Parts: sequence; structure tokens; C-alpha cells
Amino acid sequence: NALFKTLSQKGYPEEDIIFIRKAFDLAVLKHEGQKRASGEEYIIHPISVALYLSEMNVDREMIATGLLHDVVEDTDVTKEQVAAMFGESVANLVDGVTKISKLKTASNNERKAETIRKMLFAMILDMRVIIVKLADKIHNMSTLQFLPVEKQRRIAKETLEIYAPLAGKLGLGLIKNELENMVLKALKPNVFEQIEKYSKEKESEKLDIISQVSKKLNQKLERSNIKYSIKSRVKHYYSVYNKMKEYNKKIEDIFDLYGIRIITETVEDCYAVFGIVHSLFKPLPGRFKDYIANPKSNGYKSLHTTVMVGNRKALEIQIRTAEMDMMNEYGVAAHWLYKTGNTMSDQGEFKWLESLKKVQQDELSPEDYYQTIRNDILREEIYVFSPKGDIFELPKGATALDFAYRVHTEVGHRCRGAKANGQIIPLHSPLKNGMIVEVITAKESLPKMEWISLVKTVDAKKKIRHFFSLIEKEKKDQLQENAKKQVKSTPTDIVREHEFTPKKISDKISSKTGDKIFIEMDGERNLLFTYAKCCKPIPPNEIIGFISRGRGLIIHRADCKSITCIKDFEERKVTVNWGHQLKNRIVAYFMRTTTNNKSYIELSNVMKKHGGTIIEFRIDESTISNDIVDGYFTIELPLKTNIDNLAKELSALPSISFLDRR
Repeated sequence: NALFKTLSQKGYPEEDIIFIRKAFDLAVLKHEGQKRASGEEYIIHPISVALYLSEMNVDREMIATGLLHDVVEDTDVTKEQVAAMFGESVANLVDGVTKISKLKTASNNERKAETIRKMLFAMILDMRVIIVKLADKIHNMSTLQFLPVEKQRRIAKETLEIYAPLAGKLGLGLIKNELENMVLKALKPNVFEQIEKYSKEKESEKLDIISQVSKKLNQKLERSNIKYSIKSRVKHYYSVYNKMKEYNKKIEDIFDLYGIRIITETVEDCYAVFGIVHSLFKPLPGRFKDYIANPKSNGYKSLHTTVMVGNRKALEIQIRTAEMDMMNEYGVAAHWLYKTGNTMSDQGEFKWLESLKKVQQDELSPEDYYQTIRNDILREEIYVFSPKGDIFELPKGATALDFAYRVHTEVGHRCRGAKANGQIIPLHSPLKNGMIVEVITAKESLPKMEWISLVKTVDAKKKIRHFFSLIEKEKKDQLQENAKKQVKSTPTDIVREHEFTPKKISDKISSKTGDKIFIEMDGERNLLFTYAKCCKPIPPNEIIGFISRGRGLIIHRADCKSITCIKDFEERKVTVNWGHQLKNRIVAYFMRTTTNNKSYIELSNVMKKHGGTIIEFRIDESTISNDIVDGYFTIELPLKTNIDNLAKELSALPSISFLDRR
């Protein structure tokens, strides 16, 4: 009843109401018998979403989508059936809002990231998708208290990281504020109650101050023949909380909890009113912001100033036209609400959408995609300048090093220092709005691995990782080239028979002792694993495990140099141990030997004498100097063997000039 009453009051044509009624009937039929976590009928949710949308005067397709947004996900209705009944446009909107719940991925986080990727891709094609999704999110957040606590926190966190910033980027100020307040109530209920209680206690004081200011303004503005209206505004609770946290203040120390907004007809009137305000009240230095001349990236326009009134109370005053007020609160939805005649294609001023399109084209993992959207695309932006006056947009918190990589990849790689407004600053120092940033470069590219933890943008992190992946590839190519040279200079029978992979060594140990080699982690032995090709670990090397995304558990030597280049190694490393219980002893040696290839034969003779076996034998041809070369071998011996005496015997071999345990 409320939905169709609102549609009639808003003046929707009968044809649109019939179309929406058809969607309503299908939703009621398909959701019959379904319940929400609160215990109420499920159909209440899509009706609430549609009602919220109808109050924004959106088109009939969006209201129908609000009613049908869960039928494909939660019932037997298909996208094709929706298209047949309501058209391709509604079917695509419903599909864009539908979660990816059946994706076979390793974690809920990956499904969440892929759902967001799908939704944002659909949003690029049709902005209406995100309006419906935000209406859906608002109703879900309003009933969050019926879910388990952990799920409440997860949904609230996602709302704060993705949906509230997205609403802000689209200029949907009212929706952004509403979502953030709901998040605060879910994540910090005590803080929410504290701010709410204090605001109510200060209600009479607020009304008194606003009344005094309005009276003075009315007298002056009426004489100036400027058409205007005045309304009070209250800072939303999440914004108050952020100020308390950022400046380490108590709520009593936040002076701009409330303010007034003056609405005029023209831009010229805005500046005239601004002059009048400053003639009546003393302005606070540094508190004037001209968002009319310099709009925010989401199109926000207004004049802001803070003045002293009454008993030394600070009051923020905002001055804007009626059109600016409409756009600031409703953003991309304003043309529906106020029937301005604009279309969604008129929203081309959202430059961040171009960045979003680029990210959609990148082949990022779900985790990297989520991080990029959260930290680069949706984070509040700052604007800095190059010495030549070029403007660069960066997410808030970005560093001088992020700026260097935004200018050009090579500028980032060669960065050795930075200046801001002529002063040397640390590379990790966060930049501020309006800074003129100069990058000091070296002649060669010499980035450092620790830079990954210094930069804040995912793009800069990706460029640094790519640099080191190329370095690692060059190292591997060089090793392969050295191996080819070694094959040419070493007798074929020795190289082919006695160069072992870790698996071959494990198999050889197992066949000799009758025991199976396995890896043990947290007491668990039935693990599937692979050996790292870069370091080829074998018993008794100290080892460490890395859980990769595509290959599962990979075993490295603990001293493997390659692990410093592996992305997320610290987060994904695990403690592992050799789980074999051998009847024999395994000993590994480093040696310096002659280049005449006699060392293997001499070692074999010693092993036969002691009942042992050579399970690894390697020569590093790149170390040849004066007919001496470095080599490595691993041997398996009976437990009764005296290792000290054996070492003396091996050191005395004619082909070995130096021997040491590994």
C-alpha cells in the first residue's frame, strides 16, 4: 500500500504503475514462504527497496528492479525470464545487482570481490545499477541487528570501504551520510550513543544560536534584495566520530556539530551573501573553502566559512544555489528527483570512472582488485602539482613515491628523493592538497623492495613488484644459461645420472630406507606439496612453506633468496618441517674440487666402503678459477658412521681441496 500510494502521489503515469505492479506480483509470488533473519516475510525487503527508490522519483525500470533484485539469486526465476517479461534493460539491472554466490573460489572474500567487480562493470554500462544497489544496502543495513555479530561487522566494514565511498563519489551525499551513520552504529555502538546523546543535549543551544544568526542575516539580506532561504544542518555522526579520532578530541571539543545553509538563486548571489556574512560575523582564519570555483571530483559545489557568534561559539555556514544543493545531496539521482531533464550521460564529470574502466580491464586477482577499488578509486582524493603546473589526482594518504610513479614508471624507479613546496620531504611522507611536488631522480633505475610498504596506491605497488619480477626472471635466465654451459663441459654420464631434483632425492632416500619422505605442518602429515625450483630443498636443509594461490603448499629452503621477491610472502608463509624418520643419516657438504671430474668417482669409492649413497652431486661451472670449481654433494650413511672421521677421509681425497658441512 505504501509503495503504490507513493507512486500515485509522485504522479507516476498509469502505464508505469501497471508495469511496476507486474514486477510486484512476481516478487510476491516467488518470495512466498521465505523469511529474513528478523523473522519477517522476505517480500518486505524488496518492497522497502522499491519504496526508497520511488521516493527519489526514479524511472519505472529501476523500481521494478528494486522489487525483482533478489528473484534470480534466491528463487528459480532466470535472467532470461526477467528479460522476456520486463525487457533486457530490467534484466541487466537485476543481473548487475545480483551477488555472485555460486562462484567456486577459495574464500568468501574472493566471492565478495568478484561480486563488486561484476556490479561496478554493470554500473559503467548503466549507472542505475548502483542506485538500486545503494537502496538495497540501506535497507539491509537498517536490519543488520538481526544477524550474527561477526556477519554484522563484515557487512558494515564492506559498506564503509566500498558502498559509502561509492555514494560519495557519485555525489549522493544523503545516502553516503546515512550509510556511514549505520556503520558507526554497528561497529561502534557506544560511540554512536555518546554522540547521539550529546547532540540531543545541545538541541536547545543549537536552536538558540541558529535563531540569533538567522535574525541578523534576515535583516541584512532583505535590504540587499537577494532571494534566499535559510535552513539548519547537523553534522552527521560518523563525520563527528572521524574528527574526534583524527584530532584526538572529546566530543565537547568539536565546535562544528551544527551549522546553517543559505540557499540563493545565482552564483553571483552566493558571493554577495558570503560578503554579508563576513560583515556581520568574525570569520575564523583558514576556514574558508570555495568549492564553487574549485568543485570536488564528485561535482560538489558550495562556499564554506566558519564564523564566531554569540558567546564565542563557532558556526559553519554553507552558501550555495538551489541547483547546487540538489546536486550535492542527490548527485546522479538529482535529475529524477527534481525532473531537471538531464540524463545519466550528463554525468561525464566523474573522472574517476575512467580509472575504474581501466581497472576493470586489468587482469587483477580478486584480492588485488578489491584493494585497488578501496584504496585507489574510492578513497578521498587530493590534488598536487608538478613544478610545471600539471595537476595530479591521488588518493588521500598517498606519498611522494606514489606521486613519482603516477608521473611515470621510470620516474618512480629512478626516484631518490622529493621536495614539496621547495622543502625536502621523506619519500614516505603523506602529501597534502595543493602541494607542488618535485621528484629528485638518479640516472639508473634502482627501486628498493621495502618501497612496497611505503607506497599507498596499488598501481605503484604493482609497478615495483613488476620491476623485481623482471630482475628475478633475468636471474633465472642466467642460471639456465649457466646450466647449459655446465652440460657442455661436464661428462654426460655424470651430469645425467647424478644431478637430482628434490623429488628424485626424496624417492632415492625412500627406496633406500623403506620410509616415505613427507612434510609436516602443525602436526599434519597428509599434505600435498611441491618443491620450489629456485632453491631445490632436500633433507636436512632448513625449510619454510608458502601457500600460493594456484599451486598450493610450496617448500623453500629457509635461506632461499627468492622468497624476498614473492608477493605477500610474510602473510602466506607457514612453518613446516621434514616429517621423515630415516634409518640412515643424511649429510650435505660444500667442496672445492679439481675440474677433471674425478671427485664423483673418488666419493663413490668412499661411500661403498662405508655402506653409503650419494643422493646429490652438483658442480657450479660459473666458479671455475685456476682449474678449481665449487661443488655440492649430499650423502646418506648408516647411523653408526662416525661423521668426523668420514670428513677427514673425504678431505684427504686428491680431487678435494676444501670441504665443509652445509
